[in-house]
Amino acid sequence: MEKTPAVILTTPGNTSIKKLQRRGGLTLWEKLYLPEIMRGMYVTSRHFFLNLFGFVFPPRGQKRSIFTIYYPEEIPPVPVAFRGRPVLVQNPDGKERCVACGLCEAICPARCISILGAERDNQERYPLEYTLDMSRCVFCGFCEEVCPKEAIVMSDMYQDLAVYDRQELVFDKAKLLVSVEKVQSRLDYIRKIYARWNY
Repeated sequence: MEKTPAVILTTPGNTSIKKLQRRGGLTLWEKLYLPEIMRGMYVTSRHFFLNLFGFVFPPRGQKRSIFTIYYPEEIPPVPVAFRGRPVLVQNPDGKERCVACGLCEAICPARCISILGAERDNQERYPLEYTLDMSRCVFCGFCEEVCPKEAIVMSDMYQDLAVYDRQELVFDKAKLLVSVEKVQSRLDYIRKIYARWNY
């Protein structure tokens, strides 16, 4: 086995010299991989039997300590940074925040957003039709990032995306509207992450 030459390390303010030996190859024992295989089998078996006995014989009076959940009866906690299906934010007065500027439609890499804008009597723009094809969405979050009105956000909804008919994945404005209270935690999160320079 050939060894690489020693490297001399010095640090500022420290005059002591340390030698670092770097090995280029493996010993015979390491080449057999037996210790690592046995260690991996131990870890796997430990998790398997702990989960098995924790499921069959849960601790009395306590919640089980294993990670397994009974889905769909138990829903796992969804972090606020999770990017579920996009939704349109609806103000408390019942109107959508969207002004049909078309930025989300323009930036969408999958071209899954389609907007038809109109104007109200007070010259306020709004989307007459807002269509989002979830069968094409890639959950990139660009629409949320580019929206100047915080009108479209990535929600924590993911359960209504498993369907047999693709036409059910084409959401119109009525299906996309969600009250601002339901997405307030996501709005607070995106205000925090987009308020500072992230690059």
